[in-house]
Amino acid sequence: MASNGKFNYNLPNAMTTTPYPLPFFSPDSFWNTPLPPRAAADHHSARWMQTLRAAQPSRPGLHINLNAWTIPVFHADAATPRHRLCPKLLRCHLSQGHVKASEPYLSATHPLGLHASVRGHAIPIPDRAAPDGEADAHLSIVDLGTRTAYDLWQCRRDRAGHWHTNAAIAYPLDGPGLFTVSGLHRDESVHFHGPCRASGVPALAGLIMREEIRAGRIAHKLAWACPVPGLQRYVSPPAAWTDGWLPGGVPEGCTLRLDPALDLARFDLRPAALTIARALQEYGAVLVDYAGAVTLYGELLTPHGQSWAGRLGEEDLAAIGLEHYHILATGALTEGGSHPVYHQGMARLFYDYIERHGTAGLERLEPWRGAYV
Repeated sequence: MASNGKFNYNLPNAMTTTPYPLPFFSPDSFWNTPLPPRAAADHHSARWMQTLRAAQPSRPGLHINLNAWTIPVFHADAATPRHRLCPKLLRCHLSQGHVKASEPYLSATHPLGLHASVRGHAIPIPDRAAPDGEADAHLSIVDLGTRTAYDLWQCRRDRAGHWHTNAAIAYPLDGPGLFTVSGLHRDESVHFHGPCRASGVPALAGLIMREEIRAGRIAHKLAWACPVPGLQRYVSPPAAWTDGWLPGGVPEGCTLRLDPALDLARFDLRPAALTIARALQEYGAVLVDYAGAVTLYGELLTPHGQSWAGRLGEEDLAAIGLEHYHILATGALTEGGSHPVYHQGMARLFYDYIERHGTAGLERLEPWRGAYV
């Protein structure tokens, strides 16, 4: 460990030998602050945990996205090529729902997915950078010289070498790791304003990094996702928005904690899984997005020609059942977020819910009041 108590982050794909200390963001950031030993569970925790268990009846514990649907991280320095980003929201079939939601607000000054921190600027993107191969096509770049992180969502590079992206934003690595909502209208997607996570948090926030696993210590909150995020209610901060679809579901931005009194020796965990479990007890994990399972996120190594094989597996935490977790008290929830009818996957889930349960209690959802019947 370095003398400041942080880990030296020095991956072989970096274009410099300068180590970068983990964890990301300022030492007093929400992400890097341990939980109080006796932090109270939310009074809805038991119901939310039951909702999570019902959403994945065949999997008792947490999954870890390691091989797809997660974040590859590339490193840049002063020698890294710079690229101006091309917005593609208006011409991407995956985003036409988001476009529909934002149509009333479109103008020459609308971000169109490019936050002011990247719009009109040339940002560093290594020649060998490649996004996750799934539909979200996430990509994060850490500039060691300017101490800046760049997030891209649904990005691609064309044959001429130009980078196109549906959303992009820059965060100071020494900052709080939080996004401040400005000019975002209810029912819009936060992606239209730059953030690349549906909750508005940085993609690096809560990511399990390979060097942390090698060091045997994770000193920050983790990120998790689930199939049942709550409809237009979220915990702010750290979340700034939500893409949740389920009325009464689990609010994005909430913190999931593994019982700190649980004896981890009861479970036959590999060293890497034990490191993660300890972090879940000490720091917890923040709900950042929708996913098909209750899952954490590990750094995607395949774009670097490497893998987690032999060190960490996607089901290595499954032995610790969800009954050992609880959700911490959220305080007052913020209302707002994208409407599920504008999202291809969420619309199906939302309308299936209406078919089964009716529309009672959904009257607050402007501009859709009374439109379901």
